[in-house]
Amino acid sequence: MIYACDHNGNCYYPTRVGHRHAGLKGRDAFGETVSGLRSAGILALAYYTVIYHNDCARRFPTTSVTDPLGKTRNGRYRHCCPNNPQAVQFFQEQLREILHYDLDGIFIDMTFWPAVCLCSACREKYGRELPERIDWSSPEWVSFQRFREHSLAEFADSLTRCVHACRPGLPVCHQFSPIIHGWLLGQTAAVADASDYASGDFYGDFHHQRLTAKVLDAFTRHPPFEYMTSRCVTLRDHTSDKSDAELSVSVLTTLANGGASLLIDAIDPDGRLHEGFYRRLANLNQRLAPFRRAVAKGPFHLEAAVGLLFSPEALVDRRLDRLPLNQYKDGSADNMAGRENAVLDELLGIAELLTRMHIPWRIIHPDGDLAGLQAVVAIHATFLSDAQCDRIRAFVTAGGTLLATGDTSLRDMEGQSDGNFRLADLLGVDFAAQYSGEVTYLGPENVLARGVVPLVRPRQQTQVRYFLTFPDFPVQDPEHYASIHSDPPGKVTEYPGMTVHRYGAGQCVWLASAPFRLRQHTQREFCTRLLAEFLPGFVTHARNLPPTCELTLLASLDQRKHLLCLVNAQAELPPIPLHDVELTIHPDFPVTRVIRVSDGKELPVCQAVGGDLILRFDAIQDAEFCLLE
Repeated sequence: MIYACDHNGNCYYPTRVGHRHAGLKGRDAFGETVSGLRSAGILALAYYTVIYHNDCARRFPTTSVTDPLGKTRNGRYRHCCPNNPQAVQFFQEQLREILHYDLDGIFIDMTFWPAVCLCSACREKYGRELPERIDWSSPEWVSFQRFREHSLAEFADSLTRCVHACRPGLPVCHQFSPIIHGWLLGQTAAVADASDYASGDFYGDFHHQRLTAKVLDAFTRHPPFEYMTSRCVTLRDHTSDKSDAELSVSVLTTLANGGASLLIDAIDPDGRLHEGFYRRLANLNQRLAPFRRAVAKGPFHLEAAVGLLFSPEALVDRRLDRLPLNQYKDGSADNMAGRENAVLDELLGIAELLTRMHIPWRIIHPDGDLAGLQAVVAIHATFLSDAQCDRIRAFVTAGGTLLATGDTSLRDMEGQSDGNFRLADLLGVDFAAQYSGEVTYLGPENVLARGVVPLVRPRQQTQVRYFLTFPDFPVQDPEHYASIHSDPPGKVTEYPGMTVHRYGAGQCVWLASAPFRLRQHTQREFCTRLLAEFLPGFVTHARNLPPTCELTLLASLDQRKHLLCLVNAQAELPPIPLHDVELTIHPDFPVTRVIRVSDGKELPVCQAVGGDLILRFDAIQDAEFCLLE
């Protein structure tokens, strides 16, 4: 993937409408590189940036994103509003120039909102008074947020259609990493719909990568998805390389989730690349070649009986309610940084738990197919449409299990609510129109949970497992408290904290509080028991398989082949090798042949009682995959 135009607006080809990088002194560096790659038999993709485009914003100042404080730039970055016709026309003209080259695809970066824009183009397009406050209980604010999301989706679609008008069938991909960063950036599934495959660059740890890889797998129109990350520790570091072990675990984690990896490098100001890194990369490619070939024989997609519902529209922060827009601070000048978000924190918490329990899981979006799932987990999925509610209701009626938390289904997609959960019949509880304080406790062990949660009344046929307990005094009240450092539990309330409700042939488990968010021993033990009781298992026995080892199951599109993947990721890298590993799994398909991917050796098929499959490994270094036929 080669830069045709960067965030400064520097073009590395002879542009007629933009700014040509003066340091090239007339050379067509982009064209030379594309030609050289094609002559070497290497696929050449173009990189082009939108919105973050300093040259466009300078040329046409009225195209600038204008935040609630009236600012039109953020440090080194200037932003162009995707609702401004002049900016859109400029981007399309540059795309047409780039598409004259013999390319195999194009990646369009920065397709997201860098701020809440209140420019004249947004005001004119919205056609109504813009809200002055953030308020997720207000249909007026939610309507404005949907306007931002729909505008971004239209923008992405217009660029994709521009590319296909010039080069029919050429793969197009938009930057999709903002899908996990919350409401501000305004991405929804529609941006993935404007892409031929899902791709994005990420910079979290391997817990974060396991979640984001599954998000990409769920939203990609054509597998494999593409997971990008930098060869340096972050994009803001130019020389600090990641270790071979870090790069290896990252690539293997992507492969184990059915994806392809791209490593991002930076060129020195004098034009040089670091040859030593490319020698390391060649060795890494060679060592991981068996795993890469195995996944490339697909395409494969994640298969699991447990689905974690991921709704981009639900990644909101209720703590911001009633905050004036001009007082909102993103808290991150870095477009690549993870933003503090309670819902995402819970998703990461339960994702880590499922991985520790060696339960294969996959991400599903609310409009996605629930076929093949036995259980669905919905974390604060506040905004659900009628069709999405009907799909979940039908799933449980047919025998599925729903584990839902907090405000799930309280509002429709436009923020409207009749005062009760839209899935109240399924959940077995009714909203009491009240919320807790910031600290609640759950169960006889008084498991601490942080975050405001809805208070409910159980229906007649609903089993209440635990009631909520509140502190005796307001949290961190400076004068009234039971303990000077903490807010200990007081008396048990009448409000349920956990309920179980039978519905049709299935059941619904509802949790008010959010113990998944706190990844601590007490919360982890409580949540592990909860998940073990209500979610289907896959590994029935394991020896010398630590909880840090990720286990995934990939299925070919024709379901004739599966890849069982184990990635030995540990906090300290390189990982300590695993020895004398044995695991017994319960696949829902017959297995006649097992081939170890690392060396192509066929393993004996050992069947246990009930159709379980026993697999044994003398040693696992950083990963092992098995082809199950």
